Amino acid sequence: MMPFNDHYVIIGNGPAGNHAAIILREKDKEAKITIISDECVPYYYKPKLTDFIADEIAKEDLMVSFLDSYKAKDIRIRLGQEVERIDPESKTLFLQHMEKVNYSKLIIASGSRARLLPPMSCYANHLKFVTSYTDVIEVKEEIKKLKSFFIFGGDLVGFKFLRMLNSMDKTVTILICPNAFWPYNLTDDMLAQITESLSKFNADIIVKDDISTIDEQNGSYRVKTQKGIEKNVDMVFSFNGLNPNIEFAKGSGIDIDHGILVNEYLKTNIDGIYACGSCAQIYHPNIRSYTTSIGWPNAVVQGEVAAFNLLGDHKIMESVGRKYFDLEGVKIKTTWWEDIDDES
Repeated sequence: MMPFNDHYVIIGNGPAGNHAAIILREKDKEAKITIISDECVPYYYKPKLTDFIADEIAKEDLMVSFLDSYKAKDIRIRLGQEVERIDPESKTLFLQHMEKVNYSKLIIASGSRARLLPPMSCYANHLKFVTSYTDVIEVKEEIKKLKSFFIFGGDLVGFKFLRMLNSMDKTVTILICPNAFWPYNLTDDMLAQITESLSKFNADIIVKDDISTIDEQNGSYRVKTQKGIEKNVDMVFSFNGLNPNIEFAKGSGIDIDHGILVNEYLKTNIDGIYACGSCAQIYHPNIRSYTTSIGWPNAVVQGEVAAFNLLGDHKIMESVGRKYFDLEGVKIKTTWWEDIDDES
């Protein structure tokens, strides 16, 4: 049993963070547990955001947990709180307005945020995203009212968003960007297969091109591509994969590459700090390299493994049942922990 004054803090309120909190509470009944989230709502199903936009489900059906469920488990949740930096030496988190939160052990499960390609940074104010509940609330009612949309990039959520717009009888143009799927790159064959699969939808599909300019005109947008295609649309959405949400960890001494580097036990280079979910890069001893995994099932398992090991176990992170997504007929790995070639 840990000392009664131990304080486990989890940064992030997605599947990794919540399942870590559940394990911590099951194994340590006395410790203080706090989840800190920069979002304004409790744990919810991100894969269902497009269903929520289309009013196929209500907000209540989007939620995995409600506030009273945290209270019942004696887990404190702080919503709408952004961590600005970590000081591992004093075991302190600095939040907005320089508020301090002390911890005894820390799990970073901060997930990812929309990836904005550098050439598009000058058009950031023109682009919309469907990465979080906040993103969706900002555009949900507008989407219902407007007619024409331009999708730039693609990725897993982008194609689901395309299907949703198609079911809502919207006019859609999609420019598929092969590097929208980090850490994966589409080959020409994969791109051709995806394009053929998307042809069943009522959408203009643009490939092997790029955006040249986006101009706002009286609340609508004129999008020009490098090959001279012009589209006048009501909204422009960017779906170019995700970047780990780890700005707060930079300069802390925690080893970082694209994400937070952890060993096969999900431990960082600093004692008492673990990382899991899409913000983490996990060391694979067999290939002597770091791997990134995506998908809800992987995040759940990683959160649980991180919690067990924080409490003194030595569980090795392994792959879970679902090792790939079907991306319009193309297999996209969710993890490199095992090869998926033999999976039926």
